[in-house]
Amino acid sequence: MNPRPVFYTGVYRQTAAFTNGFITYSDGIHDDVNKIVWSLLGWDSSLSEQEMLLEYASFFFGAEAAEEAATALLELEKNWEGPIAANKGIDACLRLWENIGKGQPSLSGSWRWRMHLMRAYYDAYTRRRAIYEQELEQEVNQVLLKSAETGPAKAMENAKSILSRADQRVMPVWRQRIVALCDSLFQSVCLQTSVGKYGAKNPERGAVLDFLDRPLNNRWWLEDAFRRIDSLESRQQQVKELETIARWENPGKGSFYDNVGNVSRSPHVLRGPGTDIPGFDWWESGYSRERLSHMVSMRWPEEMVYNGLDTKSGYLVRVSGYGECLLRANGRRLKPSRYGKGIGEIKEFHIPPELLKNGRLTLTWDTINEEHLNWRQHSRVSEVWLIRTED
Repeated sequence: MNPRPVFYTGVYRQTAAFTNGFITYSDGIHDDVNKIVWSLLGWDSSLSEQEMLLEYASFFFGAEAAEEAATALLELEKNWEGPIAANKGIDACLRLWENIGKGQPSLSGSWRWRMHLMRAYYDAYTRRRAIYEQELEQEVNQVLLKSAETGPAKAMENAKSILSRADQRVMPVWRQRIVALCDSLFQSVCLQTSVGKYGAKNPERGAVLDFLDRPLNNRWWLEDAFRRIDSLESRQQQVKELETIARWENPGKGSFYDNVGNVSRSPHVLRGPGTDIPGFDWWESGYSRERLSHMVSMRWPEEMVYNGLDTKSGYLVRVSGYGECLLRANGRRLKPSRYGKGIGEIKEFHIPPELLKNGRLTLTWDTINEEHLNWRQHSRVSEVWLIRTED
């Protein structure tokens, strides 16, 4: 369910002057609000988002609930803005939907009402899970950093135990409500939120119920890494691998990490008009066990800028992603010392000391013509580290 009245009104206002009319189209009932927004804009382009939502809510939910329901629909759109953990409005949005329902119990018979109530529950449940599961991963990292003391086998055993706490579920009442609402929506309007349970065509077609418990941290990737590390014969190598995992996003004092496909974790990526939009890679029908940072990427960051670097230190750039990487540092093309091209594999480039005399570094990427390839095979960047190598 994706009501986006503000976004689509903006799209309409920016493009209307270049068109000669339009028709409204919807992929399904999940798009119900957007379909009405476009239809109303076609009828009267001067309408504001609030006015359109008031008409929608008045017609479908009744005059008494209209004003609060219009606000609640606007809040659903805001739920998807910015990092989920920092968006406290998500919980407030759910409370608003719940309070309206308590005041207007007859709304429970409206599939439109239940559809948006389910979205509010889903967002709030996902936020709580994301916060909790990220905390679990931070706890795991601390355990792995002690693997030299405890032994790698014990560290991995403890780490898996910590990750498994997510199976106990946060807010189980919310989860039960989501499941019940999905069932009622299938019974009333055949909304197919699951492939196996309700016959959705495939996981990409709105099968949100199937992903209700998908890990929101790197649990699957970590479990696979532990199996690989456990098979190593050298205890020293096992410890080294576990410490690398633990420091993945925290490379140490004087070094930096950017998850370039995540706008909340990429402070050095310059973003402006025309900047490439981060993309999400959909593998294995949404059940890929890759590290989450490998599933988001940019074709190329426009620029990455670092200031105040230690001019007496050496630095190397480490990049993960896929395919080729034509990297420049302060305008000079760099030669790689390591060049993995598979998903998540590492490339490394040493920075010539003379390029860092003023303590400032700008990274850019040369474009590559890959029009002959399917977009899924296009080269892209997922993560960038700037590693201080010596004092």
